[in-house]
Amino acid sequence: MKFLLAVSSQEFSESTLRMGSKVAKSFGAQLAVVYVGPKPKELYAGRVSLARDTLAKWEIYHPGVEVLRWAFDDLKTSGFLENSDDNGFNPLNMVEEKGRYRMALPGSYGQDIDLILREGDIVDELRRECSEDEYMVSIIGGSKGRNMAHDLLQYLPTSVLVMKNVDLDRHYRILLCVDDSSATDRAVRFGATIAKQMNFPVTIMTVSKTEEFGPGYSGAAEAALQHLESQQVDHEQKFITGDPVNTFIETAGEDHLIVMGSSSKSALVKFFLGSKPMKTLEKANCPILVVRDK
Repeated sequence: MKFLLAVSSQEFSESTLRMGSKVAKSFGAQLAVVYVGPKPKELYAGRVSLARDTLAKWEIYHPGVEVLRWAFDDLKTSGFLENSDDNGFNPLNMVEEKGRYRMALPGSYGQDIDLILREGDIVDELRRECSEDEYMVSIIGGSKGRNMAHDLLQYLPTSVLVMKNVDLDRHYRILLCVDDSSATDRAVRFGATIAKQMNFPVTIMTVSKTEEFGPGYSGAAEAALQHLESQQVDHEQKFITGDPVNTFIETAGEDHLIVMGSSSKSALVKFFLGSKPMKTLEKANCPILVVRDK
């Protein structure tokens, strides 16, 4: 099992890295930390292709290397990487493969983490990275500068965890959104795993626009309840009549991690019809995990 986590800098990615790595550890997953930077200008591109001994002498490294160094050191500090060997990170061990650069780490580290550098548009490059390996979840920051999360949710083939407004000192709950969609069962299992490992209490919420909860909704809610009970996760269950997206947003506030499923409709269908996960992502002010049905 492998998770992909995108970083941009220590300033903007520290909370994403810390909380994202904890989620990955909940699943016992290997973590690939990826930095995507702009393509260097022609002159600089020529410099970074020089022999490695020249690079070491001149200390001409791609700026993304220092971001990956920070991420590696932070994961050691936080305890995600338990080995204390100081010789794990060496820029001269960057190898070019499959249109990217990857740090060749000692086995003691390489079993837990990959450090990857890519160049180009971030959405395109993360899509390419996902095509190179079987990632289960992609983790990104909740950037307000562009609607990147919306694009990635549409186009990445993985489940997507968006770290919006993360506060590492906040005591989070999980808001588990349950309906009759094909991805709900998988979302329940994801939510229960995170809750159990990170000691987050769970609110199972089923929202109907009418006062009637049909067999699909009620059956999914009962299955979710049984699963959380079997995992001995602290939980409560709510059935609410109202608009699903607005109810999720109002309930979640800033102190929940929203977990919900998303069917594998085409991006074109989602563009014209919209979806509850898309709309919830746009309006939420807290982290949200959108789980694909496969």
